[in-house]
Amino acid sequence: MASPNLPAAVEPSRPRHRADHADRHPHPLDDIEHGIPAPVLDAGAPLRKAITVPVITALLVGAAFIAVFLAAFHAPTSHRLPLGIAASDAAAARVELAVNDLDGQAMSFHRYPDAAAARSAIRRDDVPAALVTDTHRRLTLMVAGAQGPSATGSLQATLTAALGHPVPVTDVVPLDSRDSRGLSIFYSSFGVVLAGYLFAVSSYQIAPRMALAARVAGMAAFSVASGLVVASIACLALGAIPASFATTAVISALLAFALAASASLIMRACGPAGIPLASIALLILGNASSGGILPPQYLPAWLAPLAHAMPPGIAVRALRDAAYFHSAHLSAGLTLLAGWTVASLTVHYALDRVSARRTRSAASTAWAT
Repeated sequence: MASPNLPAAVEPSRPRHRADHADRHPHPLDDIEHGIPAPVLDAGAPLRKAITVPVITALLVGAAFIAVFLAAFHAPTSHRLPLGIAASDAAAARVELAVNDLDGQAMSFHRYPDAAAARSAIRRDDVPAALVTDTHRRLTLMVAGAQGPSATGSLQATLTAALGHPVPVTDVVPLDSRDSRGLSIFYSSFGVVLAGYLFAVSSYQIAPRMALAARVAGMAAFSVASGLVVASIACLALGAIPASFATTAVISALLAFALAASASLIMRACGPAGIPLASIALLILGNASSGGILPPQYLPAWLAPLAHAMPPGIAVRALRDAAYFHSAHLSAGLTLLAGWTVASLTVHYALDRVSARRTRSAASTAWAT
């Protein structure tokens, strides 16, 4: 109530925003939504949309995850898996015929002049295994255990079934004792992919119209931090990835940058629909095709090509080569990851330029009229 001794012009009044909040009907969540302006609370989506959109989106992403991973791994069989052979022409022909009679698409064969050449090919990651003739003219299977026990075990089982008897096995590139199942590289890469996706989603939701230069700066900071964190945990703390700290950090940082840039581009091009689309493309298809669980030759034909094209598959192979195969394909992996980032940011920049040009054109037309 105003004091009778004060002019109306100097009557105390409450701040405008408090009056607006008081005029609004109390919201049942006001007490736990501190700092959210009243207009934001009042501008929620209609109830039907607020229920149906999250349900449909979550079911779509969940169904895609289940379908892709089950299709890829419920009963994996090899498709033209490279197998080296260092044996006489007669022995090599007998092996190839026996394997092809069992499954004509299971393996592809690569001849080597002797066991030393086959061993060198395995250590360069050219082939995961090779059948060679030992000093007693018996066939022996040399394998790269670093390819993972699932791959080597499946290969061994196929050859046993084809030849009708077990073949002695020699592991020439064994897994590190601190990575006994060969999954550390996959789990590390999966974590980086997930973090890159979440970074892009958070950045888009908080500031959808952030300038590209500022967005790139944020990506760079996130990527460098990701590389250092992964290398610190995987190499220094646990020793789970037997590659150097610097190499692991660089590959992980480039993977994080490529994922963040790719996800950001999808959201920039598709708007809110880009969030589930990026999840399906990068999290689901990218990780399923990465080769971290099984080599690409065990993937379905429609999924296998992505192993050599998507950032997760590129990073997994680069890390595995750095850890076990003397960095055989490391430079190619680094180049491809950097190319993904540059390409994504270039397209993002082009979309921004087109949008800015349309905005200026619309403003000019409005001013002229």
